[in-house]
Amino acid sequence: MKHVLITLLAVLTLLPAFATIATDQEISAHSGVIEIRDTQVWLIDELGDELRLLLAPASLLDSLGLVFAAGDTLAAAGIRSQNLLLVSKIWAAKDQDPIVLRNLEQGKVETGGTASYRVDAQTCIGCRLCVNPCPTGAIAFSRGRAYIDPAKCTECGICVEGNGSFRGCPVGAIKKD
Repeated sequence: MKHVLITLLAVLTLLPAFATIATDQEISAHSGVIEIRDTQVWLIDELGDELRLLLAPASLLDSLGLVFAAGDTLAAAGIRSQNLLLVSKIWAAKDQDPIVLRNLEQGKVETGGTASYRVDAQTCIGCRLCVNPCPTGAIAFSRGRAYIDPAKCTECGICVEGNGSFRGCPVGAIKKD
């Protein structure tokens, strides 16, 4: 009973800090210079604001020929939530047509790509701590265990590495193939 209460309190303290990015929010455009941190792509704008770009699974980016390098300039449109930007379209050059990653105008988070993050059902303890931090709502539960919808996952790694006070899956049940 004590463990259940502690887990419930931990979940309640995380709720305000994390939530799925609502697709009914206004789309905004941002431009700046790319910075790579570990495997994350960040956009640093002219004012020094830092946005972590939630793009698409690596397999889709590869199929589109998209490679991001530190120092590249980029413009992106999407839905912003704090320092996260769920990217709808990107432009690598001003005279280029945008590359569409997802249709946020219609509330679609899916990219058509297939993410490589998976949950080991044998390891998952069903704590649900990974649900709210997932910015795209890719993590759901089935039969008391987490499940990642590969069409919604952006491979941001928040479920594994954490973000802010959430430190990632407490039992290491989420892995990248």
